[in-house]
Amino acid sequence: MVDDTARDRAIYHALKAADEVAAALQVHLVEEHGADPDRAAAQNPSTNALKLLRQARERLGEGLRAVEADNIAESDQISLRNR
Repeated sequence: MVDDTARDRAIYHALKAADEVAAALQVHLVEEHGADPDRAAAQNPSTNALKLLRQARERLGEGLRAVEADNIAESDQISLRNR
């Protein structure tokens, strides 16, 4: 059976990976499709997608905080915080 620490670490890695994918998609939308990162920008398909990704990343952040990501990130060998 998996202990709580291992479960939280697995959840952390899954949420962190999803957040990294969302971040890459946000950059792609801005750089390649001209999505306006301003929250009050006029609606178009790219800007709407950017808003949805922003919402998703906020929810991912809530999940990361729930598993105390700061504590896990300290020992995360691939975290950008360690560079």
